[in-house]
Amino acid sequence: MLKDSKSLEVSCYVLGAGAFGVFFRWMQLQLAYNGEGLPGKSVWNFFVVLLIAVCAGVFWYFVRRNGKAGLVVPDGFFDALSNPGRFHALFRWFIGIIMVAGSLLLFFNCELDMNVTFLRVLSVFGAITGICFPLLLVCANKPHVAKNGTITLLSFMPLLFFATWLLTSYKQNSINPIGWDYVVEVLTIIVDMFAFFRVAGFAYGVPDAKKGMFLSMLGAMLSLMCLADNRYLGQQVMFFAVALMLTMYNWILFANLVPTPKAAPAEEDSDEEEIVERL
Repeated sequence: MLKDSKSLEVSCYVLGAGAFGVFFRWMQLQLAYNGEGLPGKSVWNFFVVLLIAVCAGVFWYFVRRNGKAGLVVPDGFFDALSNPGRFHALFRWFIGIIMVAGSLLLFFNCELDMNVTFLRVLSVFGAITGICFPLLLVCANKPHVAKNGTITLLSFMPLLFFATWLLTSYKQNSINPIGWDYVVEVLTIIVDMFAFFRVAGFAYGVPDAKKGMFLSMLGAMLSLMCLADNRYLGQQVMFFAVALMLTMYNWILFANLVPTPKAAPAEEDSDEEEIVERL
């Protein structure tokens, strides 16, 4: 129960930060541009950067607080991402459905876009990611059934999705001279990619729970902030689904915290023992 309350507390902070992010970004878009649609000097440009920096600091504090309390996330994939229970089952499939729905919306609404090929490839990988997310968490509950090849493949597909999204964003904004139009989106995609990369580390045997938890919180907050921008509805739904995915990953990692294992007592040097015996 204590672990669930900790997960709930941190998740509320993440979602609350995301709500502030949406507001700050929306105010920036409304007030930091002149009548010709060009960005000008505005305090909201500073506020957006400041909010991201403050949230990053708060999220890192949450991660360090675990270490000071003597708590760590297990290194094993099944121990770190175990998510039993009906609540987890409903939520993970609900999030997957949202991602697939957003991908389908994007696929059928971008036919007139000059970058239709990129967008449709993105939507296909988005739908695959929406399917892989709940399946990966299902595998985390079945250590005696899940195969390592399946787990690593399910962990890899979201990375391919974000790499495609980054290329698509670059293609869409390659001739856009206004950096503030896309810099938040690009930053969000990069942070999201690294967050899923760290989660995949548990499947590939190279876990880094601290970075995974920090990036999951920051990526969820930034994904929500991006909802203030204008883009295809399907992409908005996909960003929302990504925010929920990272929030759930973070919830699970916090719920699976365990006391730091005590180090085994150091063995006495054999040479020293031999000298003592001779004496």
